[in-house]
Amino acid sequence: MPRYIFGALYDLINNGKLDMQLSTLFITMGLGCSLISSAMTMYFFFASKERVPQSIERPNVKEGLKAIVTNYPVLLMCLSDFLGGFAIGSGENNYFIDVFGMYSLITIANAPSALNGSISYAFVGPLRRRFSSKALWVGADIFGDVLSIGYFLFGIINKNYTKMIPMTIALAVREFIGKWAFGVNKVINADLWNEAMDYCEWKNGYRMEATTSVAKGLVLKIQGSLMGSVRSLVMKKIGYVQGLEIGTQSDRTKFWEFALCSAVPMVTGALGIIPKFLWPLTRSKRNQMYKDLAVRRKQTIDEA
Repeated sequence: MPRYIFGALYDLINNGKLDMQLSTLFITMGLGCSLISSAMTMYFFFASKERVPQSIERPNVKEGLKAIVTNYPVLLMCLSDFLGGFAIGSGENNYFIDVFGMYSLITIANAPSALNGSISYAFVGPLRRRFSSKALWVGADIFGDVLSIGYFLFGIINKNYTKMIPMTIALAVREFIGKWAFGVNKVINADLWNEAMDYCEWKNGYRMEATTSVAKGLVLKIQGSLMGSVRSLVMKKIGYVQGLEIGTQSDRTKFWEFALCSAVPMVTGALGIIPKFLWPLTRSKRNQMYKDLAVRRKQTIDEA
């Protein structure tokens, strides 16, 4: 909700409909959201109770990296995230603001698909029964890439990327179709991570969720920091000048701003799909793993 409020106010200021400085808007919204979120966090901290006592031991990053290398499914997931992390893009925000002068167009384009994401969870069960984890993981990636290609091709036809109404409709269509895969994208990644942790227990007799998550997060944060610098260099290379009046960027810059929110991220992050094709847990192997784990866990409970 704050994002939508901010977008509407931002457009009103940029189009001279609201007498307020942009710096005032940024400070007010930033400070206000920080105070509200901090207050809610503090309330949760004092009101909540741990359902299960947690260990206070600090996760060992070295052990986490070792667990990633020796656990093949985890290694594939980390490689996919790492290779996909090289995607270079600027998002629709810069494009719609600099070319059309309206951030709220993104909100309008997303409105028709507001319910699709929630409804899409109803398809997860039938799809899980019909397709393997690998098929859904790879398919969801390809599905998103196809939509990005279609959006880009539509934009370059007759220079549609410079036309506000056609591109707003194109974004709305892309989001409407893409949101039908929202549930699968959310569920399949969580399921695959759980399968990877179960695989570690199946092969090694132990789980290392905390240490693995810490190691994975550390690597991706370092990569994210480096890619942030790369994106800044790319924006400079395409001729983007921060602070210019809306609509006054060069035609070349406008085109590349469009490309950076459609085709370029797909191409530069394309290697992320390769590890997905190597996912080792077939349906039969997955079923056997959980049968073995069920027997092993029952034995552990009986011995206790």
